[in-house]
Amino acid sequence: MAKLAAKGGTPIAPNGLKAPWPIYDELEEKMLIETLRSGNWCSLWNPGGPVRRAEEAFAKFVGTKYAMMVNNGTDAIYVALRAAGVGFGDEVIVPAVTFIASASAIVLANAIPVFVDIDPETYQLSPDAVEAAITPRTKAIEVVHYGGYPADMDRIAEIAKKHNLIVIEDACEAHGSEWRGKRVGSLSNAGCFSFQMGKPLTCGEGGGITFDDESFRFGCYSHRSFGTREGGQRYEHFIISGNYRMSEFPAAILLAQMTRIEGQIQTRHDNGEYFAEELEKIGGIRALKRDPRITKKSYYFYLLRYDASQWKGLERGKFMQALGAEGIGCGLAHNQPLYQNPAFRDMAGNCPVACRFYKGSMDYTKVRCPEAERVYTTEIVSFGKDFLMDRANVDLALEAIRKVKDNVDELL
Repeated sequence: MAKLAAKGGTPIAPNGLKAPWPIYDELEEKMLIETLRSGNWCSLWNPGGPVRRAEEAFAKFVGTKYAMMVNNGTDAIYVALRAAGVGFGDEVIVPAVTFIASASAIVLANAIPVFVDIDPETYQLSPDAVEAAITPRTKAIEVVHYGGYPADMDRIAEIAKKHNLIVIEDACEAHGSEWRGKRVGSLSNAGCFSFQMGKPLTCGEGGGITFDDESFRFGCYSHRSFGTREGGQRYEHFIISGNYRMSEFPAAILLAQMTRIEGQIQTRHDNGEYFAEELEKIGGIRALKRDPRITKKSYYFYLLRYDASQWKGLERGKFMQALGAEGIGCGLAHNQPLYQNPAFRDMAGNCPVACRFYKGSMDYTKVRCPEAERVYTTEIVSFGKDFLMDRANVDLALEAIRKVKDNVDELL
């Protein structure tokens, strides 16, 4: 009689893992009602309101002098790039493996994404690949802390200093993760965050930019708000830009959510360490390399490396189907290399790669990142962050993986 649920057996978690997100209570309701009844719903006319308070609280959380709230994470990256002077004809290095917003924000800034390969042990952008991709047109490195795992900021800082490049952290999936005890978003010229509903810190939709440089604040404010100047005339505009301001309602939710985030980060980190240790005992599927310089992982994805050779040749897709049948959902995260998407593949002849200000040549159909492609095709298995909020869920996932391993012959 079959034991695996995929073959008719009883699943480990017949109703799936119970992992509610977002987590909220009466505090969010109270702060939303207070904002509603205040009649001050726009931060532009409410300097002491929820947006300003959220900026102060988030800057303190990250460890920077300043934070500036915007509509979403894409806007955060775009505004940060423009404030840093990135624009027509500039190249920005970005990892091939990330959510599309990391690269589309570069295009929206009229610059050229230059995709580089990942480190196969960490799935973060490879510093060696970064350095190899630098040209006279390179203006910035966009470091993505993919899945909530900090990238190698030591090497990136060295490379940026050597070549006089701007570093922008895309920390949209990494709220509270730490590199050498410092939180991501405080390790570069600017950090960019998303507060979309699935993120480790959420207000439904929203974004934030963190930084220390006062002059950068000037540029961020202007690019965020129609090209105006902070403290200047309301209808005096110095650059062409849009409105990327956050409204007071999501900021009110954000303030409430921030009262819980420290405990949530610690819970995910601790359960993530436990999961990694137990996976080593099973074999054939393991966590990413555990770098001691990473002192805290908040997680957005829990990324795993599957080795079919230790599962009697069982291909990854069948392993994932078997795990799903046990009630343990998993996927591939954002691991399809971005240059394979039609948005980039079909860009030839169009701006920004065809812009007359661009003195280079870019054809995304010819881009190859071997490690990114290999990982996507055969190796990556991804869990969402929410199961890490409950040790019982972690144990169920481990039980299901052991069950598949013990009964792998049923799938061959």
